[in-house]
Order: sequence, then C-alpha cells, then structure tokens
Amino acid sequence: MMEMSRLEKISALIEDAKIYKISDLWKRKPSGLKFNDTDALIVTLKTSDGDIIKETFYFCLKPDGTFNVDTVSKDGSHARRLRLARFLKHYIIKDNVREYNLKKEVETLRGKEVTVMKGDSYDFIYVP
Repeated sequence: MMEMSRLEKISALIEDAKIYKISDLWKRKPSGLKFNDTDALIVTLKTSDGDIIKETFYFCLKPDGTFNVDTVSKDGSHARRLRLARFLKHYIIKDNVREYNLKKEVETLRGKEVTVMKGDSYDFIYVP
C-alpha cells in the first residue's frame, strides 16, 4: 500500500509575482492547457523555514487587465481559473474578483503572507 505524504501548514511571503504570456514561456503549450489558457501568473514565495517555492496560475487576461473566472468549457481550465479567483479572494482582495485588475495590481501581491502546504515531495499554496 502506498503511503500518503504528510502535509504541514506553514506561512510564506510572496517575494515576486509576474504575469507572462504562455507563448513567452514555452514554444508549445504544455499538455492539459487549453486554447483559452493564454497567460500565467507565476508567484514566488519564501517560506518561514527559508525554502523558495514557485506556483503558477493559468488564466486568460482580458485587455482591461481583468480575467474571466468562467470559461466556455467546464474542464481543467475552469478549475484553474476558479483556483486563481479563490486565491485572490482569500489572500488579496476579499471582494469582487471579476472586477480586480490583475495586470495593474500584480505588484501589490509582493509582501502578502500566504499559507503553504509542505509535503515530502511537493509544496503548494493553500487555497480554501
């Protein structure tokens, strides 16, 4: 029987957050990403024990700097956007994510404290 990795909650600070076009990160879009996943928010964190963690959120940035939480399809793309919306709502803005100008406000993510789930083989931002 396979043993599950133990997870531990620890705090971390956002050291950097940047938005990239997916086409600037890869020549070919990674499998699993859909046509409507065009942008990536890469968040770099430093945990309380000194580890550096990077987490990527995929979405489609609109010209006005906001992003659609809803997608045409109800697949992984939709789940990824919902996770980004929950992350922003829980840690950053506390109100209407649909009107949040992520492009303009990405710099304000720096210095925010978040909770990280640390495991034996992987770490990720805790998003309720």
